[in-house]
Amino acid sequence: MSYTIDRNEGAKILSCSTRTIDRYISAGKIRSKRIGKKVYLHDEDIRIIQNGGIQEDYIVLDSEGQVMVSHEDSTFTRRPVMVDYKQLFDDAQKSIERKDTLIQELSYRAGQAEAELKNSISMIEYKKATMLLESSKMHSEEEKKNLDKKIGEITMDLEQKNTTNIVLMILVSILFIVAVILWFFAL
Repeated sequence: MSYTIDRNEGAKILSCSTRTIDRYISAGKIRSKRIGKKVYLHDEDIRIIQNGGIQEDYIVLDSEGQVMVSHEDSTFTRRPVMVDYKQLFDDAQKSIERKDTLIQELSYRAGQAEAELKNSISMIEYKKATMLLESSKMHSEEEKKNLDKKIGEITMDLEQKNTTNIVLMILVSILFIVAVILWFFAL
């Protein structure tokens, strides 16, 4: 049981298209295995199909317009082509009626949703709320700018006071050292 034939080789061997190979795979007539990005086919399944092991049902029309249906034993039976156009028409009408009913129901639901939406909030109230929201947003931005400005001013004042305190501490320290030196010499 080996998978050595890829799709293209299988199509060449069976004299068919790769799409037909795909159909055989999806119908379970050929076992396949995906290795990486390639699909490999089972060698024995290809050999069976090549030797005519799988026969599909198909329809053949003869010259008189009679349908000849193939069977697995390869014998053909004749049956007249009888299309019931009335039944086809009735089925199509029923399908159209079901779809029309569905469309009407969906249109009704859409109308109800639209009415609920209109009744829930009027456009004037919506616009007012939107304008208030925008104005409060602008006001909060202005307040933020003012607060940032105040924070900057307070920070600068604090830095100046810290600098002043450091200078005063240095001066007091120097004066204290001078006073200690003078007292020491005065003794």
